[in-house]
Amino acid sequence: MREGRILIRDSDRSLRVHMVRRYAAGLLVIALLGSCAKGDKVPAYLEVPAMTLTTSSEQGLATSRITDAWVSVDESFIGVWELPARIPVLAEGNHRIDVVPGVKRNGLFDDRLQYPFYTTWTGTVSLTREGTAALSPSIGYQASTDIWLEGFEDTFVRLNVTDESDTTLLRITPSEEPGFPFLEGTSCGAMRLDAAHPYIKVYSDEDFEAASGPAFLELDYRNDLLFTVGAIVNLEGTETSVPLVLLVPTRRSDGSMPWNKVYIDLSAVYNAGVTQRDFYFEASLPSGSSSAEIDVDNVKLVRFGS
Repeated sequence: MREGRILIRDSDRSLRVHMVRRYAAGLLVIALLGSCAKGDKVPAYLEVPAMTLTTSSEQGLATSRITDAWVSVDESFIGVWELPARIPVLAEGNHRIDVVPGVKRNGLFDDRLQYPFYTTWTGTVSLTREGTAALSPSIGYQASTDIWLEGFEDTFVRLNVTDESDTTLLRITPSEEPGFPFLEGTSCGAMRLDAAHPYIKVYSDEDFEAASGPAFLELDYRNDLLFTVGAIVNLEGTETSVPLVLLVPTRRSDGSMPWNKVYIDLSAVYNAGVTQRDFYFEASLPSGSSSAEIDVDNVKLVRFGS
């Protein structure tokens, strides 16, 4: 459950959607099976091990952390299931199945939602009582999705460091560090802190325009110290940094440091009455530590186009 170990300062609880937990799916299973017993019916099963994202080159790497499937049969909603899932269905023969991908908002275990920018998988599936139909849903981004992308493939990087930073944002490549665990073999951004360089703040300098609807920051990262992700806004002439999410280290007890992915909800900030909208990453070397590492890639600001 490492992907859920994220602390958040949530300034707008009204944005939170209905929480869906594993036990809710379990209760639905019990209810379905109870119904089967009473009606002398036996369910068929849908097996959904994972959902696969496909992207174009303009949409960045096809990384995702889809944790849940919102499932409908013949356009009738039957529940939300944590992946991998084995889903009982009281039906036989050919039926339309819709699977909507769900993610953890801000990485929180108990704040899950249908990700608005991913498409819904739809297919006709043959169901047999006591049988299992295995699905491999493949989805993409909605056609109207607008993506601002920094994938670190060009020498010109679209992120800056503040004047107060003690170090800079590095761009590392497979040729420079062949043993590094790059995502899909591509370059990435890196922040390296030590006693002589203990602080860094990296920010976008785009002044993103206001837009109605959802706004999310997608981020792939690996790290061995806490770092903050937040928004920079200008409210009534005053520039303010608003910390939103504190990402905990991905380093494990065996010394490995795998990549993680998070979907950070910027909607409340980016749709507010402000005149500047940017995001930032910030980290400080903890007292007593000699060095620390943060790596980022596939940074996407995702909204719907006008």
